[in-house]
Amino acid sequence: MEKFFNIKCRASGLVPNVVVLVATVRALKMHGGGPSVTAGVPLKKEYTEENLQLVADGCCNLEKQIQIAHLFGVPVVVALNVFKTDTRAEIDLVCELAKRAGAFNAVPCYHWSIGGKGSVDLAQAVREAASKKSRFQFLYDV
Repeated sequence: MEKFFNIKCRASGLVPNVVVLVATVRALKMHGGGPSVTAGVPLKKEYTEENLQLVADGCCNLEKQIQIAHLFGVPVVVALNVFKTDTRAEIDLVCELAKRAGAFNAVPCYHWSIGGKGSVDLAQAVREAASKKSRFQFLYDV
């Protein structure tokens, strides 16, 4: 995001209307102190069973990304890619914490399991956020 804003937008004149931050419960659990994940090795129970504490602890990373986007003056929509091991409580917690951190919206996305229909809510949230006037600004002068 920062490279795009600071380099691409400055050089091209593009002005972003919205930031879409993509997250997963599993990644948030890893950021929250969960055990290492190794390709080819079965996931540990922390990733296959509900663990609200790991999710909450990992949301500090998501919150920081939302704060960075706000420094640029651009609204944020969090797209939470949902997988079969994610519980309703974990999904709701991420969405709640993202909104509390200042996200315009946080939307569970099910495109991995049901295709395009699973991203309609995300598309609507992005459209709504993008319709707001962007206050995009660079954070430093070259």
